Amino acid sequence: IYSFMEPFHDHKDCGKESDPSCLSVIEGSLFAEAYNCDFELAPKPGWAERAKKQLYRSDYVFAHYVHYATVTAGLLQTKAEAHKTGKDWYMHFRESKSNDKFTDEIHQAVMLHTKTTVPEYTTDWKARCKVDFKPAHGQNCRVGFPWPQNNKDSLVKATSDGFGYNCFTNKKLTDFWIPKLIDAIEKRQLRIDHLRNMNII
Repeated sequence: IYSFMEPFHDHKDCGKESDPSCLSVIEGSLFAEAYNCDFELAPKPGWAERAKKQLYRSDYVFAHYVHYATVTAGLLQTKAEAHKTGKDWYMHFRESKSNDKFTDEIHQAVMLHTKTTVPEYTTDWKARCKVDFKPAHGQNCRVGFPWPQNNKDSLVKATSDGFGYNCFTNKKLTDFWIPKLIDAIEKRQLRIDHLRNMNII
């Protein structure tokens, strides 16, 4: 989100100190704040299912590779164990879609993608983010300008500086979770400072 970014020049594609052409997330900003800007309003459309992430019970997953559950209890189930429970057993195992439960993104849970946007990806943002800019392949605006009140149908399509609105914020995150997180971080820091003063850490 633009309001959590500042000018950046320290890369060959980012201009110079007197005229920086990139943006960088302001140091100290929370990922949950800086990246709370989704290009689709919740709930997500059907095509977004391909990017879904799964949550498993901890006793079901025996091994992970990055964020993939590569070894699960279902994969390890033997033929005899399957037959005991009245299930079919196949040599080639695949997790069943019938076991999936999709969350209600409005009322149950939502995942916020917070992949870092490196400064050089924002090069020429002043041109690429203008409301009337027609991007060539790979030249999209990589800076978030949230729609006011998440209203894409607003007659106003751009900021006062002419940057086009292009994303939606998660209001529950903004109004409820981020304040709780900031409060928890501050309390933790106070606790750490107290322990340091007592020479405990």
